[in-house]
Amino acid sequence: MFGNSNSKRISRSFSPIYLAIFSGIILIILIINGLLEINRTQKGFYLLLEREATVLIQHFEKNIQETLASLQSSQHFFGMEESIAEYLLEVLHRVDQMDKEKTLSPSDLQSLINQYSIASIEIYDLRGNLLRAWPTPSSMKSRSFLRDIIEKRHSVAIDLFGRPLAEGDLFAIAIERKIAPGIIRLQLSGGQMKRLLRQLALQRAISDLGLREGILFISVQDANLLTLAHTDTSLIGKNEEDPFLKTGLQSKKPLSRLYRPVKGEEVFEVVKAFSMKDQLAGLIRIGYSSGEIHPLLSQIKKSVALSVFFFLILGVSATILIGVNQNRHLQKMKVMEDRIRLAERLSSLGHLAAGVAHEIRNPLNAMGMGLQRLKREFLPLEESKREEYLSFTEIILKEVRRVNEIIEQFLTLSRPFQLRLREGSPGELLENLVALFREEANSQGITLRLDRGPGLPLIRMDDEKLTQAFINIMKNGIQAMEKGGTLLIEPHSFKDRVEVVFSDSGSGIPEDQMEKIFNYYYTTKEKGVGLGLPIAHRIIEAHGGQLRVESKVGAGTMVTVKLPLNRREEGSDQ
Repeated sequence: MFGNSNSKRISRSFSPIYLAIFSGIILIILIINGLLEINRTQKGFYLLLEREATVLIQHFEKNIQETLASLQSSQHFFGMEESIAEYLLEVLHRVDQMDKEKTLSPSDLQSLINQYSIASIEIYDLRGNLLRAWPTPSSMKSRSFLRDIIEKRHSVAIDLFGRPLAEGDLFAIAIERKIAPGIIRLQLSGGQMKRLLRQLALQRAISDLGLREGILFISVQDANLLTLAHTDTSLIGKNEEDPFLKTGLQSKKPLSRLYRPVKGEEVFEVVKAFSMKDQLAGLIRIGYSSGEIHPLLSQIKKSVALSVFFFLILGVSATILIGVNQNRHLQKMKVMEDRIRLAERLSSLGHLAAGVAHEIRNPLNAMGMGLQRLKREFLPLEESKREEYLSFTEIILKEVRRVNEIIEQFLTLSRPFQLRLREGSPGELLENLVALFREEANSQGITLRLDRGPGLPLIRMDDEKLTQAFINIMKNGIQAMEKGGTLLIEPHSFKDRVEVVFSDSGSGIPEDQMEKIFNYYYTTKEKGVGLGLPIAHRIIEAHGGQLRVESKVGAGTMVTVKLPLNRREEGSDQ
């Protein structure tokens, strides 16, 4: 049908595939940008933690250096006596517990000595008789040290303080067993006491830091990665063979990493080596829980996802708007191209029409005048031949008029025209046409009916051109009903337009011919020239309207003419 083919063709210029591809590209770009933003934010959080850890390590390092320097240059305990005694008493109670669960052999005692870095462990009965020991004591001088426990005057005997920490001296502590009867004594050398003092001093320094929530641990390790102090005291004395920690010992700057232990949550760790008198002394480690970062990252991920969705909708909407505007532009260009092609064809037809008018019209006029003289002046006298003669001349005159009408249509199509718009009633125009065609329709057994509704408004129109368009449509309808039928004309009024529907009960138009009915010179009638509908369409379009044809074989044809109520003056030259 006319009026739809162009729009369908234009709509394909903005394919949904292009929209999907473009939307996919936008989505990929937004996702990549979102992931980069999340990664950048995550790195920013870890950088802040690393800076905080660096400041904390620097403060802690200064305390450690001062503490270790004091311990190395002095033989005093710096108020650490109570801490040392508590630590050694805890070791003695652990040995007591372990010996109850399983009698400790000399090899077991040797393992405990290495674990707690002490000189010896000795187990006695309540009378002071040695039961087991490692290493075996060279003399029994210990009995006098244990006398207060044996005689039940005290449950603890201590010989740790009050004298310098000489390397060759031994320092002892003993307790009366609680779980099983007996006495346990352990001894430390002066060097072991210094190392214990250093360990407890570092442990106190860690405790004095007052760690905030989110810091999992702080530890100090020596140059061999032996743990000297740790917030988890069960890890003190253990070695760690970790390539990252070895790299941290060799680096002058703090290093950081994110890792997940075998058991536990993900940890962000910062390490820094520290020195004593320009020599590598060990490594300070601070571990942060990544749990405090995850909620922030989750919130950022939600924000990024919302941003991706928002900008995707915005991008797709902008693409659709651009596509719609592009289609409108392409449609205008198509209309202009069609008008240019039509103008070129009409220009060619105009030249041809001028020649046709000059070469054919004058002979036709001469033939017409000659036939009229023959009809009037050479009428046979015999009555029997007169009727035949008049019929014959009438047929020739009719055909001459038909040829002249074809030439007139040809000239009308080929030359531009200008609408003479004025307010008029389409209803009255249709009534005049129905009266004009009624006799012809009745002679062919066709019922011509006008169903005019009330209140049909006035429109701006060229009544002469619009009459010609309606005549062409009505002629087509009448010619399509060779065996009689009904031609129904129904005008309707809408808010912005007037519609006139012409319905005939003819044979209909095959579907494969529907796209050709508006082509110039295409016709399905033996005597037609194929100019009626093109001329009608041109006139309707000049009025700013539309012409649509619907047809079904055996059911007839319906032609709908849409005319706007507010016709603009510009563009009336056609």
